[in-house]
Amino acid sequence: MQNLKNNQLMPIFAVILLTMIWGYNWVVMKQSVQLIGPWEFAFIRNFFGALCLFFVLIFYKKSLKLAHPIYVFLIGLMQMIGFTVLVLAALVKGGTAKTSVLTFTMPIWANLLAFFFLKERIKLNQCFAIMISFLGLVLIFDPVHKSPDLYSMIMAISSGFFWGCGVVLVKHYHHLNPKTDLLNLTAWQMLLGSIPIIFVIWFKGIDIYVVNTYLIGASIYNIVFCNAIAWMLWLYGVKYLKTSLVSSISLLAPVIGSIAAFIEFGEAPLLNELIGLILILSGIFVMLILASRPASK
Repeated sequence: MQNLKNNQLMPIFAVILLTMIWGYNWVVMKQSVQLIGPWEFAFIRNFFGALCLFFVLIFYKKSLKLAHPIYVFLIGLMQMIGFTVLVLAALVKGGTAKTSVLTFTMPIWANLLAFFFLKERIKLNQCFAIMISFLGLVLIFDPVHKSPDLYSMIMAISSGFFWGCGVVLVKHYHHLNPKTDLLNLTAWQMLLGSIPIIFVIWFKGIDIYVVNTYLIGASIYNIVFCNAIAWMLWLYGVKYLKTSLVSSISLLAPVIGSIAAFIEFGEAPLLNELIGLILILSGIFVMLILASRPASK
């Protein structure tokens, strides 16, 4: 038992480090989209991040073969545009803490989509957890009073929805290719998902407001740390820990993002928003705990 705990210590530390990298990135992304358009920053983050991952694949002598390119391209559309671009667009006007938590509604959408398309059963107690999170959403949206950042909140929730779509597509992809290397799939879906972004930028024109040392540093942080290093930490954690445990620890990311936003920007949520954010994270945490329980025979 002691050896098991010791063996899990490093993977747990790796996932915590990952959440710190991803968590602080909410502040980095918020400041970046004040200097460059969300489409442009998404391209920098995804395209060059993909190149870093391909370098890692080559370094570890892993296969670069791409299976089912059209399917991987569809995953890339969900993750790179539906998720990343919408997150960055939401951060242009929306609050950092609120955007980060609303984006992490992904497990809710993933469970609902898996129920409809993968025929995965949702238990009664999981429905209760989903209802808690939806109650949190209602409190944040506050239908009685019109919120000035309603558009940003809708985009943040939509990004979580498309992230959930991507998760379900990846699950189905693994059914088609059980031996798929996750790093290989991530690199290809980032690269292929970057292609439509180029055409959007081409047609709409490039939006770059200020190029300074912060934007350069933020780009490097996203490319190297939030993509290449973070994905290696994620894969290391998933390899040695239960997926539900890794997912539960990853919920620290929006918490860290919220704390960083409060320290750097002075962002303080209203009472209804704070209660809503807590309910959403609580519902998702309960859902992940329930998912970690072994199925009854």
